[in-house]
Parts: sequence; C-alpha cells; structure tokens
Amino acid sequence: MTNVAEKILYRKAALIFEELGFLMPQPENGGDASSETVHAAVSFNGPFSGCLLVSLNSGILPQLASNMLGGAESSERTLNEDALCEVANVICGNALPAIYGFDSIFHLNAPELIDASRLEILESTFQRSATIHISFDSGHAKVALFVDKNVPVPAA
Repeated sequence: MTNVAEKILYRKAALIFEELGFLMPQPENGGDASSETVHAAVSFNGPFSGCLLVSLNSGILPQLASNMLGGAESSERTLNEDALCEVANVICGNALPAIYGFDSIFHLNAPELIDASRLEILESTFQRSATIHISFDSGHAKVALFVDKNVPVPAA
C-alpha cells in the first residue's frame, strides 16, 4: 500500500467485511479470475465529491448475503446485490472521516449497482485516491476510492 488512504481504507474495509459479512481476510491468493464481478458504488459530496466502489466476484455474494441475514445461502439475486450495496455504504461511511478528518461532513447517496460503462465514467471523471484488494477463502474484493481531480491524495 502506497499511501495513508490505502492503509486506512484496507483497515476499514477488512473490519466491515469481518463484522457485517463474517468474511475473514486471508493472505492474497490471486483471486478467481474466471468469476464474474459485481460492482456497487456510493457517490458522495461535501468538501469535495467522489465515489467509493466495491467490487466482489459473484461467487462470494451468496455467502455474504447469507452471513449478513443469518440464513442459508441465498440464490436470490436481489438479496445478494443488496448485501453488497450495504457493505459499500458502510465502508464509505466509515472510511471517509477516517481518511479526510472528522471535521469534514460528507453526504452519501444511496448505493447502487453499476456496470462496466459506469466504471469508465468514474475513471474519467474522478482521480483514484486509493485502491485495495482483500482476499477471502471463497473469493476476493476490490475497494477503490475516487475523488475530484483537484483533491490531493493523502501522503504517507
């Protein structure tokens, strides 16, 4: 991890996956490249605008939803996607003040699923402030924080 934002984002995301999804981070395993990836984004504004993106391989979604809801693994796509959106929302709400200070007030929009075309828009509209990868026994997650292009990236 190259900057303070990435270190904080990793700690916050790993904690949220542990506490909400009962998914324990593992040493990097390279991930399952053959699995489809599902993306949830939470846009925000305040002192500056941006977006937090959480991407999970689709194979881990039923386990995440099951762990969050306390039941058997769900094959219902909506429940699985809702679980991902909730995790993205909680990570964003915890990471922003930890990275940019508790005096800054950010207003989060509702999380939403996004596709590849929206990913390209994020890349062109914002700068990537931090990106982290977390491996689990049953899959992997990528969390990226995008902010306005004029916002300095927190240094080490």
